Amino acid sequence: MSPGAPLAKDVAPTRLQPVAIPLPKAPESPISPAFPSYGSYPAYNIENARRKRESLKLDPIGIPPTELVGKVLRKIARSSAHPTVTLYFTDKTSYQIRVDGYNPAYPGLPKAIETNPALESVFHALEHGAGDVEYTISHAAIVSLADRAYELGEKKESEWVQHHAALAFKFKEEGRWHCVWVTLAEHDKRGRCIFRTFDDVYLAKLDQRPPKKRGHSKQKASIGQRNRFSTL
Repeated sequence: MSPGAPLAKDVAPTRLQPVAIPLPKAPESPISPAFPSYGSYPAYNIENARRKRESLKLDPIGIPPTELVGKVLRKIARSSAHPTVTLYFTDKTSYQIRVDGYNPAYPGLPKAIETNPALESVFHALEHGAGDVEYTISHAAIVSLADRAYELGEKKESEWVQHHAALAFKFKEEGRWHCVWVTLAEHDKRGRCIFRTFDDVYLAKLDQRPPKKRGHSKQKASIGQRNRFSTL
């Protein structure tokens, strides 16, 4: 050992630094990679992180969101029983934001449609008829988001990066992007969230044709049952 060299006990231990997991960027996404995700999560443990659903569905359902471009949003309605948001426009058309794979008869885990805070303020005003500001959609697209999902077990917890489809759009009057996505969550008896993940949303156009008059009550009931999801 050379003179002046530190003794082994004086050498600081080497600490391993966590390595960030690179997230794939969605091609042609109109939202920058820095677009924030909202909601509270447990501390993210890189060592326990695992990947799940690396890519979105190759054949997404629903109509192209570009159909909304140029339309003026006048009102919205949120279902209290199902994860849907209905958009009403001044040209008397209406569209619904839905959860891919959701079945009203078998809802499964509780699902909730969420938005960024700025859009939530707009939705709140349009839902309650407050304000007379026009909201003209200038851009709209389905984009890919990546968020941290987790499951808390009795002995261990797991976390992973969940990729999911979200609806993004801009209002001409504002010029900034807004986003709508869906979360799935399960809580224990104490109210603690023990499971949280994300799923895909899509856009559906509601039928504007007036209902046909039927003379037989059973026929009415059958038609209403078959089309009930279109009016959630």
